[in-house]
Amino acid sequence: MSNRAFPGIGELSRRTGLAASALRYYERVGLLAPDGRVSGRRYYGPTSAERIALIRLCQDAGFTLAEVRAFLAAGSRRDPSWTRLMKAKRQELEMLIARAMNAKALIEHGLACRHRTLARCPNFRAALASRVSRPVH
Repeated sequence: MSNRAFPGIGELSRRTGLAASALRYYERVGLLAPDGRVSGRRYYGPTSAERIALIRLCQDAGFTLAEVRAFLAAGSRRDPSWTRLMKAKRQELEMLIARAMNAKALIEHGLACRHRTLARCPNFRAALASRVSRPVH
């Protein structure tokens, strides 16, 4: 068995840029499994680095580790749970994008506002009034 083909946790950590403790955590939560052990030390197959890249790509897209686990468990776009998960994440991202766009508009208005203080700005006052009149979620 070659250490090149089956790196230990330290080498996998170096290859992926992820701390060994994170790799162990991924194992505990069911996202990663070593291919085996030699003399008590974990070793990983050639696809382990790619699996970690997939996990990180999903995280970059906003998936929680629990969602990543569900995504990996579905395994195929033909699985209805995969489609549900993707549609739910898309809806969540659309809400986040709308919130971010509103925040950006508020900041841009604050930077361009001609009023000396935002408390005197009719647009800002209207935004405050709308917040006061609706419940917080």
